[in-house]
Amino acid sequence: MKKPVLNAIAVLLGAATLFWGAIAYGSQPLRGVFALQGGFQKSEAYLISSQAGSNPLARKLDLWLTPAGASTPIHTYDVDMTKMLHAIIISDDFRVFIHAHPQLERDGHFLSTQTLPQPGLYHLYADGEPSGFGQQVFRFDFAAGPPMPNAQRRDLSERSATCAVDGYTVTFSSLSLSTHTESMLDVHILRAGKPASDLHPYLGSLAHAVFIDANNLTYVHVHPMPLRNGQGMASMHGTSALTMPDGSSSADMTLHVSALEPGTYKLWLQFAGGAGLHVAEFVLSAT
Repeated sequence: MKKPVLNAIAVLLGAATLFWGAIAYGSQPLRGVFALQGGFQKSEAYLISSQAGSNPLARKLDLWLTPAGASTPIHTYDVDMTKMLHAIIISDDFRVFIHAHPQLERDGHFLSTQTLPQPGLYHLYADGEPSGFGQQVFRFDFAAGPPMPNAQRRDLSERSATCAVDGYTVTFSSLSLSTHTESMLDVHILRAGKPASDLHPYLGSLAHAVFIDANNLTYVHVHPMPLRNGQGMASMHGTSALTMPDGSSSADMTLHVSALEPGTYKLWLQFAGGAGLHVAEFVLSAT
């Protein structure tokens, strides 16, 4: 059989798989937009977002990745920061941030249910590493709840280098990024005016920093390293890279950020302190 015919059959089979999947789950699948700055797309991604129960803000999320040009879901993923998939959900106005971890099922689908705090347009970033593909990040846009009469402008008000959250003070050394080169941003977390002593790793890292380009919604995900004597450090003699000699996490860390596109970025920095998980928000400019 000639190659063009085989290609046509493959396309039809892929379309049939998506169609019957939509019938089975009761909704049409959304196709993801590759969103990783500097990444290489080697796969495709799909999401079915449907209402879970009677609450219009409760969404059942079913997403899966396939090899590029194929229809069969990928079944194996490399563990990244203790999880197979990170689902970052933000509202279009940048006022809601959720970091979730859907469960990988035997059929290659990731399933989760999320109850969103407000109606409106949301963006879901599926960040994972299918085995042999490298990091793949796709963005999906979906609505939750009743239609909003007026779209809210994106919140880009956090232009201070200091953010107070849940009794902690988080300070950045700079809110400026340079494109096409690595920027180093020092981060200090204080509590009661002193370096926070109750910090501990979250998902295998000191903290998680998600940058979203406010213009085109592309995605950058960075994990900080500890600071010692003002220098970023990958490891310390006798300790792990994520803990200090007493076993606590460092309150002084550095982010190595490679932003490829100029513009304004919203940053959500997640860190674990005490018994809680905290999110500090910042707005940075890349020139």
